[in-house]
Amino acid sequence: MSVLAIDTSEAWCSATLVANGAALGSMREKLGRGHAERLMPMIEELMAEAGCSLGDVTRLAVVTGPGTFTGLRIGLSVARGLGLALSKPVIGITGLSLVAGPVLERTGGTVHAVVDGRGGQAFHQAFEGFDSDGLPVPVSDAGCFDMDIIREKIAARPGHVAGSGATPAGSADAAFDGIDPVWLARVAERLDPAAFPPEPAYFRPPDAKKATPLFPVAV
Repeated sequence: MSVLAIDTSEAWCSATLVANGAALGSMREKLGRGHAERLMPMIEELMAEAGCSLGDVTRLAVVTGPGTFTGLRIGLSVARGLGLALSKPVIGITGLSLVAGPVLERTGGTVHAVVDGRGGQAFHQAFEGFDSDGLPVPVSDAGCFDMDIIREKIAARPGHVAGSGATPAGSADAAFDGIDPVWLARVAERLDPAAFPPEPAYFRPPDAKKATPLFPVAV
């Protein structure tokens, strides 16, 4: 089985090809912006480097969020478009789980995944251990919280902190270099596509709300 995994959920743009657990090639760049222009050329470069074609891909995997609205839409659109064109399944996995997974493998215990948000907020979820699919087991609900609340959650359940929001959350752990696309691809090899659809996971209400009429509207 060969899995093409992509991530554009935050500043990083990445693509990886994994076959039977072994990485055939991996590319990752910290762009900030320009994911739409860079992602497809990156995939083409990756396939050429691995000596493969898109027709060799068995399934695709993509990060579903949280992250930037534009970044998420780019990654999800490309993954779903390629899946449709190739008639291949697409696996969607949350970034919080993917942030925690590699750290949890190394350290065990509790891992707090913190993804940077806006306006002093961040996305948070805590994990302990792995399930039968090899995914981290959540021990708290995922959500968007004020940073003070996240610090309280970490203090109440001490452990390692990882992700783009780790430093604002008060962590002294190693700097975050983006979601590991190889880890994403390896996990996606084992998952049931029907249980992990490529749907966006925002974990926060929309900033824009439907306008309320100033005066009663007759029906």
